[in-house]
Amino acid sequence: MSSEKCMGVDLESGAPGQRGARFSLVVVNGEGKIVYKVEGASLAKLIRVAWEHLPAKVGFDNVYELAEDERGLVRALSLFPPTSVVVQVTLLEGQFLDVREVARRAGILEEGSKLSPSKTAYVCALLACKGYGTVVRSVEEKTVVQVSKLRSPSPGGWSQQRYQRRVRALIQGVANSIREALDKAGVDYDYFYRESKGGLESATFTVYAPREVVEGIVREERGQDYVVRVRPVYRSRLFLTPRRPERALIVGVDAGTTTGLAILDIEGNLLYASSSKGLDRGTIIDLVLSHGKPIMVATDVAEAPETVRKLAAQLGANLFVPPSDLSVAEKKELVDRFLGEPAEDTHQRDALAAALKAYASVRSKLEQIERKLEDLSFEISREEVKRWVIEGLTVAEALERAIERALEERREVRRVVSPPPRSADISSYALEVERLRAQKEALERRVRELEAALEQQERKLREAWRAARAELLRDAEIAKMEQRLRELERALEGARAENLRAAERSRQLVELLLSLARGDLVPARRLPSLTVSNVRRSERQLGKVRAGEAIVVEDPGTFEREAIALVREASAVLLSHLDSPLANALRSSRVPVLEKGKYLKAVLEETELALLSPSALEDAAAERERMERKSSLDLERIVEEYRSRRKY
Repeated sequence: MSSEKCMGVDLESGAPGQRGARFSLVVVNGEGKIVYKVEGASLAKLIRVAWEHLPAKVGFDNVYELAEDERGLVRALSLFPPTSVVVQVTLLEGQFLDVREVARRAGILEEGSKLSPSKTAYVCALLACKGYGTVVRSVEEKTVVQVSKLRSPSPGGWSQQRYQRRVRALIQGVANSIREALDKAGVDYDYFYRESKGGLESATFTVYAPREVVEGIVREERGQDYVVRVRPVYRSRLFLTPRRPERALIVGVDAGTTTGLAILDIEGNLLYASSSKGLDRGTIIDLVLSHGKPIMVATDVAEAPETVRKLAAQLGANLFVPPSDLSVAEKKELVDRFLGEPAEDTHQRDALAAALKAYASVRSKLEQIERKLEDLSFEISREEVKRWVIEGLTVAEALERAIERALEERREVRRVVSPPPRSADISSYALEVERLRAQKEALERRVRELEAALEQQERKLREAWRAARAELLRDAEIAKMEQRLRELERALEGARAENLRAAERSRQLVELLLSLARGDLVPARRLPSLTVSNVRRSERQLGKVRAGEAIVVEDPGTFEREAIALVREASAVLLSHLDSPLANALRSSRVPVLEKGKYLKAVLEETELALLSPSALEDAAAERERMERKSSLDLERIVEEYRSRRKY
């Protein structure tokens, strides 16, 4: 388990992305002990606690508990500390698993145990510390601000040179003003420029904020000799990065308009080297993490560029700077001796020289570790020990930590007792998704049973045919065998038909499950008729009727007025006839009524659930707003009529 703190989060109540959403939070230390715990926390408090404790990892069983859509999720993730890695612990090697199953595999939960939100948060924190799950990476909107010459000056002797110096000084002044404005606004950015005699040829800012935010700080401008352009790079998106072996890396960076990048492992082997224009921090981070876990970020100058310092902080790696700037001759000698030939360009050379210099600074310690490990009679992770030493531990401390981890792996698995489970929430349809998944597995088992029965029937058919041939001379036996053969053929056809029906039902259930997960369908409560007994029975199965859920009533001809009061919190009631007495009674009670045939997509047989088009909830909200507006107008009309009668 990691020696750093980890935080686990689980949604307690409310809908993701809504103001009323509440979370359970648990922060554990490297030994798995709880150092902070709270229930009923808002999203704002969740983020504040993350900044207060700065956990190395934040574990979720489902990151979409933070927001109702992908854009909102990216926005929420951007508010977490940049040094905290967000992990979905239920996604292992591209496969989504139940959090209980992952916890069971990790040895921190017994088979069949139940989880409350608080216990789920604790389990997520432990799983994140143990390295389970998949890292969730967010790429925010970026905006590029460019300052450049408006036109290229023509030759003109000394006066032309003075003009060029004046333009360069002007561009430098504009760039400095933009830097001051961005710093004052507190936005994150990378700054690249081309320096020349007297000032700057051009300057480029990669700002990690949407264009509308940047335009409030920096305006597009067209001067007499320069131009400032503001343009977006790409829109926000979210992706899940599959877990890779966390190989320890040393990264050399030569930041500038053209960025050089070199990656070494802690054995000193070159894994990657390249240079490219327009590389921003997000692209560099993705590239580095695709090779492993960086533990050192190095530069070739004694005063690290701001971009390199930010990169090291975001990657959670140590920053290495040489005692003094590396000379061109020293960098060339380092790289040529390592590669056996010159580097492809100066940017790759400078990045690789920085990485090699950083590796040389820890090489003696790494060799000392190798000698120490050769004396041990048991296996421990050499790379982990080396990584810990580079991160700041002494060789002795790193060895002790590795031995403690080896001992921990041999300890008896601790049992975790969970409180009773939380009640079902119809608004999240998670219960129905789990039920459909279980039903799908049951149908698949039934298909396998039918296939086995089919094979058995075919075997019996072959045996019957052989027996019939042996009794050809006995007419009675032949007739009996023929009758048996016909029965088996009918049974075979029946089994095949049932197999096909089961396969089709399984396919349909899978499609419904995927539609629910994508949000193409929404669940709704289904009632045979609107009576008190039917509503009570449904509430025992699915919980109280909640605000925002839809209800489908199959028979609008039978209803009880007392039952209408029980469904007044529903977003809408769907009926087959909008002019029925029930529809009028619901409207009188200010309950929106929608046409069932327009929105109903599927009925889950043997359940009290139906599946609707998502537009049903939107239309229900519009209908409720229209009814409230009409009620307000009617009230005004009654007041006016009353006032007019008082005048007489």
